[in-house]
Amino acid sequence: MKLQQEPVLRQNLSVTVTPRLLQSMHVLQLSSAELASYVQDQSSENPLLEVLWSDAVPGRAQRSRIRQAPFNGTPRPMPESAAATETLESALLSQLRLSGLGGRIFAIAKYLAGNINENGFLNVALSEAALRFGAEEREAGEALHALQSLEPAGIAARSLQESLCIQIRRDGQADPWAEALVTRCLKELGAGQWKTAARMLNITPEQVKQSYAYIRTLNPRPGLAYQHQRTLDVKPDALIRKIGNRYVCGLIDGWIPQVSVNRNVQRLCLESGCKETEAYAKQHVQAANWLIHSLEQRQRTFMRVIEAIADEQQSFLERGASGLKPMNLKTIADKLQLHESTVSRAIQNKYVQTPHGMVELKYFFGAGLATADGETASAERIKSRIRQLIEEENKSKPLSDQQLTDLLVKEGLHISRRTVMKYREEVHILSSRLRAST
Repeated sequence: MKLQQEPVLRQNLSVTVTPRLLQSMHVLQLSSAELASYVQDQSSENPLLEVLWSDAVPGRAQRSRIRQAPFNGTPRPMPESAAATETLESALLSQLRLSGLGGRIFAIAKYLAGNINENGFLNVALSEAALRFGAEEREAGEALHALQSLEPAGIAARSLQESLCIQIRRDGQADPWAEALVTRCLKELGAGQWKTAARMLNITPEQVKQSYAYIRTLNPRPGLAYQHQRTLDVKPDALIRKIGNRYVCGLIDGWIPQVSVNRNVQRLCLESGCKETEAYAKQHVQAANWLIHSLEQRQRTFMRVIEAIADEQQSFLERGASGLKPMNLKTIADKLQLHESTVSRAIQNKYVQTPHGMVELKYFFGAGLATADGETASAERIKSRIRQLIEEENKSKPLSDQQLTDLLVKEGLHISRRTVMKYREEVHILSSRLRAST
């Protein structure tokens, strides 16, 4: 057998993530308030970046380099509610700063703190957080552990079960069997199957009942105390309103400044006769142009996504939650010929003001179930209906999952008790037995 080397041509496709692309991706996923802060930070680092902030009076504007403190009367201040009211996120950040965390772990913990919903549950996967910071998932887990050690107890959990376990571990007077029951027998507790739970743990039914009484004292929604304050701080990034017979979309960009290159400073640098100064000017002009391009691209993409959502969700705009249509990222991506990840970034951390109130853009995306009339109902619509039924129930005789299922089936939804239980748990509502005394 003869061995010999021969040249072989291969064609490989690869994606190079440049700093410019990373900036565009980052800018796209920022909310309007976050973007204003980001532009201000960039301005303080780049002397050739000129920022035009909108004044409080429509039609007027002021030019500012924003190199000084943000509340000196030149740049338009951030919403007063953010400073006047403590939110769950700000409370957690205050504790994190005193925790001794540093570097990337602190940055990840801060990011996770910003992705906790009003009930106190984590809304982002650790793998996503790790990828965002170029870290290992182990580091994201370490950041989550630090966050879960803060007050209120049970915060930043990924499920009701995990939240209850955190509270039990933090309680020096906890019932000795409580954690084991929550970990292994939560469904049995919800169904009142004391003997089954007792057999699973090899304890007596009386011990199960005693632990159950303790578990009912725990907080199933540890972030609820901050829910009102958190709602006050949310500002819509876009507006959908009805004009005549059609719905019109617009971006609420009053907090987003206009950005340009400071030509006077650029000219002085280029005419200085110093090569280092000229190189410095060219570098920062390029950075400013990148930012300008990223901002323009963000606005175009975001507007297209909002218009596509409004077009797909006409029934919601007309009727509210009962008209919410099942929709996924691919629906919008295909409609706009964009990648799904681009649509995902465009809707992240953003809210829209609709005729039925302000909603998070992620609210519009979800799977659906078949109805009796051959159409489909979105998961969010069903969850909303489950919440409504539970809010209207007789508190002394809470509705069981089977009773909820029967009511939904009568309304024309093809849904199983298991799915009802799943949706109820996803919105962090306790079982009927556990709701009886909460």
